[in-house]
Amino acid sequence: MRPHSRNWLLAPLFLSLVGCNESEVSASGKVLPQGPARRVILVTCDTLRADHLSCYGYDRPTSPRIDAFAAESLLFTSAWSAAPLTMPALSSLLSGRLPDEVGATPGNQDLMPSTARTLAEVVRDAGFDTAAFVANSVLCRVSAEEGDVGIQQGFAHFDDNMTGKSTEHAAHERSSADTTTATLKWIEARRDSEDRFFLWVHYMDPHGPYTPSPADLALFARDHSSEQDMPVTSDFGAAGAIPNYQLVGNERKPGQYVDRYDAEIHGVDAEFGRLMDGLRDKGWLDDSLVIFTSDHGESLGEGNRWFSHGDSLQRELVHVPMIVRPPQALRETVLPDGGGRRSGKLVAHLDVWPTVLESLDVDGPLNQGLSMLHASLPQGRIATSYFGRVDTARRVISICDGRWRLVTIGPNFPLLYDLASDPRETKNVVLQYPLIMERLQTSFTEMGKNAPPQQLEGQKRRMDERTRGHLGALGYTGGEPR
Repeated sequence: MRPHSRNWLLAPLFLSLVGCNESEVSASGKVLPQGPARRVILVTCDTLRADHLSCYGYDRPTSPRIDAFAAESLLFTSAWSAAPLTMPALSSLLSGRLPDEVGATPGNQDLMPSTARTLAEVVRDAGFDTAAFVANSVLCRVSAEEGDVGIQQGFAHFDDNMTGKSTEHAAHERSSADTTTATLKWIEARRDSEDRFFLWVHYMDPHGPYTPSPADLALFARDHSSEQDMPVTSDFGAAGAIPNYQLVGNERKPGQYVDRYDAEIHGVDAEFGRLMDGLRDKGWLDDSLVIFTSDHGESLGEGNRWFSHGDSLQRELVHVPMIVRPPQALRETVLPDGGGRRSGKLVAHLDVWPTVLESLDVDGPLNQGLSMLHASLPQGRIATSYFGRVDTARRVISICDGRWRLVTIGPNFPLLYDLASDPRETKNVVLQYPLIMERLQTSFTEMGKNAPPQQLEGQKRRMDERTRGHLGALGYTGGEPR
């Protein structure tokens, strides 16, 4: 059995599928694996909190198309990001390794080195075509002089054409509509014989500044005249103030920005739906594995932190949506009732790696993750999130088993939260439950048993004035965490 599928509970079904398919040869002359999924579509959304999607219980209709997608998929209520910043979070997701292991921490200017093995590279080397469409300037391809480093590794087609610009600030980005249009153009141009691929789409919304369309904003705008104006700050780590990169006109009411955030979710939701419609029209949706998640969340007043991320491991920053739509060949096994299913099992960004590889039946290096298509995920596993450099006092680590979450902040007193009774994490119970803390710490030290840990040195992105300006306009001071 392939090393990455040592625990794959779907193996009998997979073997029957192999016997039903003739061998296919890729354009490069390689015989393609015959897994239950013919292709994989990975969709990531920037700065999207799970609890602001209707399908996760939010009381505003922000996500009708994602809700419909979830209704025929496997939705995980306990999913965790590896980091509260885009580059380390997505580097971890695409490498199947923790941010520290691939040198992609702590800021958005630390890139995976060329020695890191990415999901796109593994799938490409197995004969599949690979393509990415990104909308955040943080993810733009680096210059040729810097080498093949970062999240671009392994993508034969990497589209980072930033066709738009925030109306309020200097950051270049691509709208959700333009991102979907570019992706669909690539899909529609492909022949039936080119239907085996790994596609990654990254939407920028709802990252700040929140500038939704007037139509979307009209759906969510409320009266906030009774709210007090908030001060503005240039210190992105400050509490009780609106970061100046978020300012839109003369708006100073916090509720105005929450409305804008929700409206941006509604806008990207429509574009996600249009992407799914395009795949369905092409006849390529049902035999695809589709994964929808986000890189991280956003503070919307918790702990008196407003409209920011990247400065802590608060729950709202690292709890993310994770919705997996299995290919038709696996639906009866994964979703035996025919509809969608909600799972409280703990999953994380690292689980994307084995889920994709097992669906395509592609060999790849082991990682700490497990396939999210398993009939059951084991109890006692943990998800970890990171913030700050290893060698500094600001180092923060989160260890979560789904019920309990331990947050250590350098040498400071640790924080332990009982998510069952205190989902908003308002009470530190570490003194009441010291054995729980010890158990989580032991699980953390034993993580490397499944796959030997890596310690790759990241490569610094070259910071010209244009790049620095884009990062600053998005709230990143030169790419370092706030």
